[in-house]
Amino acid sequence: MKINNFSTEIFAGINNRNYQFKDGLNILLGDNEAGKSTVINAIYASLFVNPQLKLNTTEGREFKEKFLPYPDGDFAEAEIEFQAGNNNYKFYKKWSNSNYRGFLELPDGRRIEKVSKIKEYKNDIFPYGKSTYNNIVFSSQQDIKSTLKRINAEENPELIDTINSFLRRAVMELDGISIDKFRSKIENELEELTKKWNLKADAVQNSSRGVNNPYKVGTGKIYDSYIAREQLRSRIKQSQINERKYEELGLEIKELKDKEARIIAEIKKLSEIESEINQRAAVELEIDNLSEKVNKMTQIAKKWPDLKSELSKLKLNQEAESKKIEKLKEEIKRAEKLNEKQKISEQLELINTSQKKLAELENLKTEFTVSPSQVKNMERYKNKIAAAEASLKAAKLRAQLNYSAAESIKVSTGVEGEKIISEGEIFEADGYLRIKTKEIDIEIESAEIDFKSLKTEFKENQQKLEKLKTKMKVDNLSQAREKLQQLTEIKGKIEVENDKISELLAGKSIEKLKAELSKLAELQPAREADQIREEIDRLTSRRADLKTEIKIRENKIKEFKEDYGSLTLLKSELKQKENKIDILKQKLKDLASLPQKYKSTAEFISNLKARREKREMINQKLREKMNKHKELENVLPDTSTREMEAEFKELKQKLEKQKNKAQNLLKIKRVFENKLEEMDQNSFQPLVNTFSRNLEILTAGKYEAGFIDSDFSIKIKSSQSRELPGKFELLSYGTYDAAALALRLAIFDNLFSEYGGFIILDDCLVNFDPERRKKAVKLIKEYQEKYQIIYTTCDPERADEFEANIINI
Repeated sequence: MKINNFSTEIFAGINNRNYQFKDGLNILLGDNEAGKSTVINAIYASLFVNPQLKLNTTEGREFKEKFLPYPDGDFAEAEIEFQAGNNNYKFYKKWSNSNYRGFLELPDGRRIEKVSKIKEYKNDIFPYGKSTYNNIVFSSQQDIKSTLKRINAEENPELIDTINSFLRRAVMELDGISIDKFRSKIENELEELTKKWNLKADAVQNSSRGVNNPYKVGTGKIYDSYIAREQLRSRIKQSQINERKYEELGLEIKELKDKEARIIAEIKKLSEIESEINQRAAVELEIDNLSEKVNKMTQIAKKWPDLKSELSKLKLNQEAESKKIEKLKEEIKRAEKLNEKQKISEQLELINTSQKKLAELENLKTEFTVSPSQVKNMERYKNKIAAAEASLKAAKLRAQLNYSAAESIKVSTGVEGEKIISEGEIFEADGYLRIKTKEIDIEIESAEIDFKSLKTEFKENQQKLEKLKTKMKVDNLSQAREKLQQLTEIKGKIEVENDKISELLAGKSIEKLKAELSKLAELQPAREADQIREEIDRLTSRRADLKTEIKIRENKIKEFKEDYGSLTLLKSELKQKENKIDILKQKLKDLASLPQKYKSTAEFISNLKARREKREMINQKLREKMNKHKELENVLPDTSTREMEAEFKELKQKLEKQKNKAQNLLKIKRVFENKLEEMDQNSFQPLVNTFSRNLEILTAGKYEAGFIDSDFSIKIKSSQSRELPGKFELLSYGTYDAAALALRLAIFDNLFSEYGGFIILDDCLVNFDPERRKKAVKLIKEYQEKYQIIYTTCDPERADEFEANIINI
């Protein structure tokens, strides 16, 4: 494989570049910072970096940071033409987070854009994986020194597997098959297939490390395929959801765009006449204002003479109403005196009636022998009796006669009298108990009270209470209160009648009232005062209405004069305004007509504003939908759901093939196990031979390779056969560079001898002394006969040491 041409429009700090590469040695010559490394990075990216930059990955973030043009560039672009076998291919890539593109052009001119299909072709075109090219083909001179550190099974398993699988050459062969290679291949393939997978149970070794918690490292192909299949199943499900949302959003966006386009067209059409419609609106408003004033002035011109006539009539009516009211006032005075006569007669009659009732009540009052103080004393005696009883009951005593030889036993309890009790009877007493028989007389008092004092107080208050009841002629307190209430009511009635007489007299004597009545005996008849007042009120109201009407007309005429001066001036101003309206109407004819569907210019202006607001709302919604659409697009997988379903089917088939292959490999391993254990071949000998030859040339015979074992541990030895450990950093810079370059060329030669290829050498002779540089130039010239070499340098003298295609950067 070799590169024919590379071109780029823009990539990092370079742009508009095109470089032709030839067979053999090509030298990129340019000053430091001229862009040599950028060209190499662009070639690598053209072959191995996907155009879609996923910024949630390290590769995507680093690419954007390093290779998108500074400061605001959002894409990089390159094209590379190369030859693999006898066929020519072309890769075009435009790297971006959103606006990305890429294709592979086949020898027959077809272009492949689908990522999964490009991947299939790349597997056929490139003999090794991306990591092998990155670490062997594209390593810089600085990286050459660390290549030895990176080549170990733990840090770079893909690279070491590649080297092992192609560099182990069987020294002893059985029927043309390398036993060591075959054994290693079986073991490696079994290991690669079955790590973390229980082949017998056909399941993950640890059930807790399935698809939801997978191993990150140390897994086999069967496990990986199983996890990949299940993860793909999950991605398919999520992809179906996202694709459906994506399609729905797409339809919504299309609909919104259509709506926006329609409303923009409508706005554009209306905007063409907007200015004249606004003028029309202003003119129409002025006409409306003038018309309103003209109408008002026309009405005033008609109304002004009528107001003067109405004012004269109203004033005459007002004068007539005033005369009628004066006559009615004379009549109402006579009616009021007649009412006064009637009132005095009624007063004297009521006074006579009250005096008779008062005499009856005074006679009834003498029959009651109760007073408030007596009732109050009665209540006090009763309360004291109740308090004594309460004290006695608070010291209650209880007794039971269990046995007695006496025929009768008398018991006094509290303040009650004696009673006879029988054997076994239970009895109670309030504070005092006395038991008497013929033989004994026992008194028991409560220690908590003074029974004798209480009993004395109880008796005294009972006697006072009885004496008071006799005096008041009542049986109990309720009767006393009732009699007192009746007496109070009688007194109240007496007071009411006295108040009524005083109120009727109103400070006068009965004799004076009778004298006033005598004076009013000869009055002439009159209508009822209320009837007269009603008529006066009616006439007064009419007169007030007339006054209001007069005032209204006077104010209106005054207002007309203040506004217009006179009727003549009013008519003159009216004519001027009518002429101005005619001029404005003529101006309207010169402006754009209002579209028929609008009833008014205000509706046109409002509608246009509403359309603009609606357009802004649609545009806002469209931007939101497009942002969501872009977010969904970024999370959509590189392949469609249908492609993933096809991939799922392939993964399923692949998983079954891997399981079958593992079973077959187990059978093969058992058959060849004994023979493989007997063999111990040094499969790295071809690499050792090439490395040793290269090292001997580059160090002028001072060093050669000693040994490379199966875990890629390297030892070198000097010309005196003294073996040294493979820690190249302990050597001098020149020897370290020579050893690293020798090993790298040896690995490259062993990897690509059957396929051909190209290798990048980044000014790898800087630390070589003149003698070693001559040897290195000779060695590189040898390799350019078999491979395409791209050598970068900033030193023109270095370039002149080679016979090469010099490309100036």
